[in-house]
Order: sequence, then structure tokens, then C-alpha cells
Amino acid sequence: MIKKILLTILLISSLASAKDNLIFYCGITMVGPMQKIATLIEKKYNCTINIMQGGSKDLYDSLKFSKIGDLYLPGSEAYIKKYKKDGFFLDSTYIGYNQAAIFVKKGNPKNIKRLDSLLDENIATALCDPKHGSIGKETKNILKSYKGDNFYQKAYENTAMISTDSRDLNALLLDNSVDMSVNWKATAYLKKNVEKITVIPIDEKFAKKKRLIINILSFSKHKDIAKAFIRYCVSDSGKKLMKKYGF
Repeated sequence: MIKKILLTILLISSLASAKDNLIFYCGITMVGPMQKIATLIEKKYNCTINIMQGGSKDLYDSLKFSKIGDLYLPGSEAYIKKYKKDGFFLDSTYIGYNQAAIFVKKGNPKNIKRLDSLLDENIATALCDPKHGSIGKETKNILKSYKGDNFYQKAYENTAMISTDSRDLNALLLDNSVDMSVNWKATAYLKKNVEKITVIPIDEKFAKKKRLIINILSFSKHKDIAKAFIRYCVSDSGKKLMKKYGF
């Protein structure tokens, strides 16, 4: 994934264009509303915004290596806190929050109600690798706070599939590879998922609301446009759009 993102970035940066060409590193969960906002900003500022989507860690590794790009929006504020010491973040702005939930097939045919079903050998589950996407990191936190380290370890031992990001988790559910996953709630609002996935809430004392922070990168060559993008995110229109996508 990292190599693929890097190759795409290098290709984009090598193309000559009369327009300003921005690169936006965006966690998969937030791509829907960010693409809508990007289209509006492109039209207003006669620019091109290339959205690099992937797991939050992979995206950060790519921008750190290439030192090319303008905006970074990971799936969790934890990545901002972890990598702030590297000095690549300038303006950081809160634009909403996300929350994890249990995902099942539409109508919940297996009658799954709680996280305990992750240990049921008759239910095929998919979980994200805690070392990759933001939902993997959050799943680890949720399972440990729910019933401790032993429950967390058993849940991962029992899972049928280990994924790398929220998009893959949903794909596994939609193609009937699994019956249950833990994912960011907002991804269920995507057009391709909304009619096929049922969301089961997890108590907020375990699945806490996670702040989404967008950042202008220190090496951005288009800081004025990047700031305009963020201004739209926090405007009334931007907030309305984020809410429409489940944030």
C-alpha cells in the first residue's frame, strides 16, 4: 500500500500543469465528504486536488518519506498526537468526530447484539490489524476496555479475516466472506453500503467519539488553498455535509 501511494504521488508531482496541484492524504473513512468539498474548491480556485486514500499510518509514512503534499486527515486524532513531534503539521483543525460500531449484514440475520459474538465460532468475523488503519487501533482499545486483554486476544484469534483498513472490512461483509466486523460508523453511510449494512451501536464508554483533525503540511506549496479547504470544512455547509455522511 505504501509503495502504491508513493508511486502515485511521484507521478502526480512530475506532471506539468497550469493549475495548482494539491495532494491530500485522507483516511478512507472520510473520503466521501472530502471528495465533495474538493470538487467545490477545485472549481472556485481553478486547481486540482488529488486525494490519496488509505490507512492512516500508511498515508503518514508516505508523506514523511516523500515530503510532498498539502493536507493530512487521519481517521483518529491519535495519529496527530503520535507524529506531531516530527514537525510536519502546521495548522490543525477539528472538523467533526467518528465512532466505531458493530457492522453486520442488512437485517442482522445472525441476530448479533454485542461484542461477545466475536468469540462465537459460528460467526465469521473480520477485524482490522491494530498496526495499520485507524479502525484497527480503535478496535484494540475497545476490546481491551470491554473485557480486558484476554478478550481482545481471543477475538483476534477467532477472527476469520484480518484486514488493513475500513474499506476492506466492508468489502468482506458485502461479499459474504464474514458475518460481523467492527468499523467506523460513518462508512455505513456510503452509497454502496447504506442498503447492505446494519449498524449496531457499541456503548460509548467503550467506543468513544474520536475527533477528526485535518492538518496543513509544513512542506505544502499551496497553503492558501489548503486553508480555504479547511474553512469550508468548518463552515455551516461543511458541517451539514459531514453530518450527511455520518460524522
